[in-house]
Parts: sequence; structure tokens; C-alpha cells
Amino acid sequence: MVKKAKVKKTNDERILDQHNIAYQETQFNWLTNGKDALAEAEASGISSTSILKTIVLKGSDDARDYLVVCLPLEYEINLKKIANELGKKQIHLADNKNLIKITGYIHGANTPIGINVRKGFPIYFDERIKPFEQISVSAGKVGRSVRLKQEDLIKLVKGKYLKIE
Repeated sequence: MVKKAKVKKTNDERILDQHNIAYQETQFNWLTNGKDALAEAEASGISSTSILKTIVLKGSDDARDYLVVCLPLEYEINLKKIANELGKKQIHLADNKNLIKITGYIHGANTPIGINVRKGFPIYFDERIKPFEQISVSAGKVGRSVRLKQEDLIKLVKGKYLKIE
């Protein structure tokens, strides 16, 4: 008899479980598949615009001025626009080398769920995701995502919408 390997939940999936938030775990090999992973998502009925990347930003105001922006994978971030929308002089990408110290996650595994719960950073979502009932974000591990109701995620992380385009 062959036993099915049990997939160990990530901390972020445990957070969702603790808050009784329904989600679907998905895995794509983003590092080697890249565009193939997006095509695979589209083939399974998931719009690539509803798959979000999580970007950690640093404001210039003080050493603890971090924030997180989540936007669809296919879009680029406009730092000047975000700074203007938030009333900040400047905003920079957080230092990739120090991401694990800043957020607790490595590059490619950052997630609004754990960053908000652990660090309390403000979380902003690109308003272009509003039409999607379901969205996908990292589950806190490279190549692993959770798909959940947008409203559940926004409420959990006390997220705000931001005009990023």
C-alpha cells in the first residue's frame, strides 16, 4: 500500500486556519518555469492578473518605515506614483540581501499574510485586483501559493487599496 505524502503546512497556511479563512494551496515552479507557470495557471482557469507578487518597500522617513505592496505579477511597480499616493518624499525597494531580517522571508517567499501578522507592516493592494473575487499570494515558501477570497485577505491584513498604475 502506497502512502500519500502529507504536505507540511506553511506558517501562513496555519495563520489562515487559525482565522477560519478558506483557501486552496497551489504549487508552481516559478524559478524554472516562469512564464510556463503563468500559462499553467491560466490553463487551470486562474487569471494571471489575480496572482499577486509581494514587494517590500522602504520609506525614507525613518529606519522602521517599511510597507508592503501587492500587485499582479505582470505589472511593474511605480515607486514615484506610490510615494505620491502615500504622501511620502521617496520610496525605495527594500534591500534584497536583508529581506529575511526585515520580513522573516527570503526573496520569492514574501507574503502579506505573515509580514502583517509578524511585523505589522502596512499592506497595500493594487486597486486593479478589485474585480477578482479570488486572488493568489505566496504561502510563505518559494513556489507555493494560497488562493483565497480577496475580501478575506484584505480584512485579515487590514489592507488598503492603492492606485499603482
